[in-house]
Amino acid sequence: MKKTILLSVAVLLLLCGTLAQVAINADGSQPDNSAMLEVKSTDKGFLPPRMTTAQRNAINSGAPVEGLIIYNTDVNCLQWWNGSAWFNVCDGTVDGTIPGNTTCAGATISATPCSSVAGATINDDAGTPDGIEYDWTGATGFVAGGTTQALVEINGQCWYRRNADNIPSDFNPVPTWVNSTDVGWSGYYTGGPFLNEGRLYQWSAAMNGSATERAQGICPTGWHLPSDCEWMYLENSLGMSVENQVLNGSWRNSGSVGSKLSTLTSSGSNSSGFTALLTGSRWTIGTFSNRGTIGGWWSSSETAAAGAQRRHLSGSQAGVYRVSDHKAAGYSVRCLKD
Repeated sequence: MKKTILLSVAVLLLLCGTLAQVAINADGSQPDNSAMLEVKSTDKGFLPPRMTTAQRNAINSGAPVEGLIIYNTDVNCLQWWNGSAWFNVCDGTVDGTIPGNTTCAGATISATPCSSVAGATINDDAGTPDGIEYDWTGATGFVAGGTTQALVEINGQCWYRRNADNIPSDFNPVPTWVNSTDVGWSGYYTGGPFLNEGRLYQWSAAMNGSATERAQGICPTGWHLPSDCEWMYLENSLGMSVENQVLNGSWRNSGSVGSKLSTLTSSGSNSSGFTALLTGSRWTIGTFSNRGTIGGWWSSSETAAAGAQRRHLSGSQAGVYRVSDHKAAGYSVRCLKD
């Protein structure tokens, strides 16, 4: 039996090398001139490899070749790898995972283009080659900032281009600050508000009382607080290595991504159009600090009962800092389109 199979494979390979085209059918017809391989049947279908998300993510150590197609049995959908994420044929969404990054394995990545947002019109800036800016008439849902270039699309992700300034509905009126306790406080850096800097939020305020990753939080309907993995997707698309991304409690400098997110960082070009401001923070002891030198943003990803992942940028650094911080601290929020 083995000899028969090997002989059949050898003959097929020989034919492929000789004819450069292959037809698989029951009527003996030749493949179309435009096709390298043509499969024809009226009573059978083409069956791609079927596998789970975990099995898919293990293909070639999480870095499959662009164009690879599989059927994902976890989501019952045909998927293909577009070079940076898995594209779901069923609904046109992106089931992205950072290649080789086990922290993000199987996590959902929001990659919704700004062109699909109602009321968004392109107003691109030639000085931001890594991003595409959009005017947005719906920007009033974010309270402050206006409509001009309110959105920026970076590798398929549509970000609101300014820090959130909304008061959480679950914490209105705003609770009085309590040191070292996340009571849902939000407010302005002392002396504020300052132009486009928005509010600082304790984590529960940013999440508007939810603890679910990618929750809407204080963002308008159709938007959410980005997860740790969605921040990684952004960083990876701007050149940060996978090996660097998973580091925690340290500066991650590959790709100089921090300089691409702001003009206020070391060698800052803001080539992405993200336009990060260094708005400072409120420490758990109640002290306001680092305005003009550091800017921090919450993710919706918890790390412990009292902790959640965040990012920050510095005027003296070209990288991005990733760390789990106490939920009682106050940081900025950027909203991401669902």
